[in-house]
Amino acid sequence: MINNKTEYSWPANFPEGIPALEETVPAEGWVYRLARTFPPTQVDFLPHREEKPNYPYNKDQIPLSYGVSVWTKLDKIKQVARNYPYPEQYGNWHTVCGSLCPELGVIPKELTMSGHVTLWVQEGAKPHEYISHKVEE
Repeated sequence: MINNKTEYSWPANFPEGIPALEETVPAEGWVYRLARTFPPTQVDFLPHREEKPNYPYNKDQIPLSYGVSVWTKLDKIKQVARNYPYPEQYGNWHTVCGSLCPELGVIPKELTMSGHVTLWVQEGAKPHEYISHKVEE
C-alpha cells in the first residue's frame, strides 16, 4: 500500500480541501458499481455532481459530490438497483466489479456499514479500466 503522502493531481473543478487528505487513504479493495454500458466507459464513472448538476447538496454532502460512488457489498448494490426499477433509472444498467488501486485516487479512512464508498478519482485516472468485470445476475 502506498502511504498517504502520495502526490495526487485533482481535477480543476475540485475546490481546495476536497478531498480532505487527512481523512482519506489511497484507494484499494474490491468494489461494485452500476454502469450504463458494458464494457463500462469513463462516462459510467462521473462524479455525482456531473451526473446531476442541479442537485441541491447540503454542506456535508458537498465533498462527497465530487466523488464516484462504489459499493463493497454486492447485496447492497443489488438493493440500490431494485430501488429504481424503471429502465430510465437503473433498469437496464449493468453491475460491474473490480479492484481499486492507489493510482485511481483516494477513499475515506472510515468506511460505512452500508458498504458505500466514495472514490475521489484523480485527474487522468481511468476507473472503468479497473472496475470492468461484469457481474452475472
